[in-house]
Amino acid sequence: MATDDGALGALPGTPASAMLLLRPRDGHDPAAAVAALGAQRPAERKYLSAAELAATYGASPEELAAVEAYAAAHGLADHHAEHARDGVSAKELALRQDMRKLWEDHITWTRLAVISLTTDSPDTQATVGRLLQNQADIGNAFRPFYGKAAANGLTALLREHILIAADLIAAARTGDQNAVAAQQARWQANADEIAAFLSKANPRSWKLAETRAMMRAHLRLTTDEVVARLQQDWAADVRAYDRIHLQILHMADMLSDGLVAQFPNRFT
Repeated sequence: MATDDGALGALPGTPASAMLLLRPRDGHDPAAAVAALGAQRPAERKYLSAAELAATYGASPEELAAVEAYAAAHGLADHHAEHARDGVSAKELALRQDMRKLWEDHITWTRLAVISLTTDSPDTQATVGRLLQNQADIGNAFRPFYGKAAANGLTALLREHILIAADLIAAARTGDQNAVAAQQARWQANADEIAAFLSKANPRSWKLAETRAMMRAHLRLTTDEVVARLQQDWAADVRAYDRIHLQILHMADMLSDGLVAQFPNRFT
């Protein structure tokens, strides 16, 4: 509400809250560390525990103490001091790990499906079935935050993403360029729908332009992988998979960041 001097204040008797973002310790850049980790192969990475992460990249004890002293001196309740001291809560860490696994499953089973679909392998039905299950798994990961209808809607869009890709591979194998172009247009339209769906759910963290760019990059890298395999350029095929692996980790982290920002009280 407006006060007599024109300033904005809380309604009388209504508690107000504020969140402080403290600086990481001097000499430590979390963004650079994440980028360096992402450039490594999964088997080469050393992941920090929550305690190690807080000790390396969390706020300094002096700054935490200053915040707590200020709160105590002004009668403010410090509800999240432990969360700040720990850096990343167990709930947040679980979310981030689970989200990365879901999307790593996505690209892993996509790759296996591409191999099966381009070779008429007898495991095609089982492999594509497992890939489609992954889309339901991803949708269900969003159910606790946005509800059953939204989770089902996302699952439906992701299933379409996979089924269009299968149609695109079939068209590419026939050499019918008109059919390839038609399936590519369907695939991109679906990717834009997924981006719009996510952005509508969390417009502050998953801005439409950024989310659309992330989805289109995913399509481009997957296309590179399929083309390399069809051309039997195995070195290019491996490089394409390495690139898409790195990109999907960034995508998973973007989604986790958005959930934590939108629902902070669920991760304390």
